[in-house]
Amino acid sequence: MRERVSNRGFTLVEVLVTAAIIGILVAISIVAYADHLEKARIARVANDLKAFEEAFLDFLLDTGSFPPDSHLNAPYHLANGVGIEKYIPLNSWVSTTPLGGNYNWEGLNNYPYAGISLFATTASIETLTKLDEVIDNGDINTGIFRKTPNNRYTYIITE
Repeated sequence: MRERVSNRGFTLVEVLVTAAIIGILVAISIVAYADHLEKARIARVANDLKAFEEAFLDFLLDTGSFPPDSHLNAPYHLANGVGIEKYIPLNSWVSTTPLGGNYNWEGLNNYPYAGISLFATTASIETLTKLDEVIDNGDINTGIFRKTPNNRYTYIITE
């Protein structure tokens, strides 16, 4: 008599169920990872804005006034023209923000406020609202972080 050899293995259904479970777990982890990255970017911008605020306030205390408003090449103008490089590392000011675009100084000589704007940011309105929740009141139309008349999202230092 011949003995029956049992071929034990996985059935097609078992493999498909396992693959489906792994796929679901991967999809969940990708969403969680993307959310984590967004929170990290928001936290970095909030931290940068607070650090820049401190630097501009130190500049004000040392010189008696804020630097003049400057535009697209603002970092170079600020660094070379008024001595702000003592207060802000130039590479942190000129680099692209974690939310896209650049930081821009908006001085009292051109605006009724002094603040740091996100110039040409590529962040969605939802992301900017989340940033406002971290910094301020969650309403991007009011408070210290808001959309200003020049259509920039600006962290207001003084008005």
